[in-house]
Amino acid sequence: MVAVITRKPMEEIVKEFDQFYTGLVYDVLEEMGYPHQALSPEIAAIAPGMTVAGPAFTVQMVNDPTSDPDLRQKRINMFKEMTYPCVDIRDTSFDERVAAYGEMNATLAAKYGCVGAVVDGGTRDSQHLIDRGFPVFARFKTPVEALGRISYKAWQTPIAVRGAITSTVTVNPGDFIFGDVDGVISIPKDILGKVIEKCQKMVNTENCARDEFKVGDPEEVYNKYGRL
Repeated sequence: MVAVITRKPMEEIVKEFDQFYTGLVYDVLEEMGYPHQALSPEIAAIAPGMTVAGPAFTVQMVNDPTSDPDLRQKRINMFKEMTYPCVDIRDTSFDERVAAYGEMNATLAAKYGCVGAVVDGGTRDSQHLIDRGFPVFARFKTPVEALGRISYKAWQTPIAVRGAITSTVTVNPGDFIFGDVDGVISIPKDILGKVIEKCQKMVNTENCARDEFKVGDPEEVYNKYGRL
């Protein structure tokens, strides 16, 4: 398969996703032979109306009961590598106990251009995150502090995030993350341009079909457009 890589500025690409929704993007990916890119449905927005779109800044976290003495400097170094408009996406090694994300993470991340976070684990400080309009998608909310329980192992390396129809989805640095009310999808970066092109065509088709459903015969509309 020939890779199709879009050459548009990333800010422009992110803006294009304003007209899309995850159901549409998933249908396009499945049609292209990539049906396993949806993340676990348990990874959801912490508040209604949140959306997120941008290239993945991947973070791998691990159990750390000894509390890494270099954790503070590691965090600072990691955030400094972020660039606008990245999405912080975290593999927490299936942690089910603590908040792997919170307000201070968002504050530092936004300083360096991060536009949102997707966490295969827990988050806290939710009201602060909501008030500042910083989109976070996570598996659960908890007040439990991460310090002394979980730490950073690596970043900008391939990670495994729990999937919707597979046990995990591999997310590589730079893969495009898109989340809305229905969930989160990871789009492999090498096919992003083709996905956008097909999504735009699908949006146009759906808009035409909606107009025709209002005034025409439903069976004729279905026969004309096929799967919608």
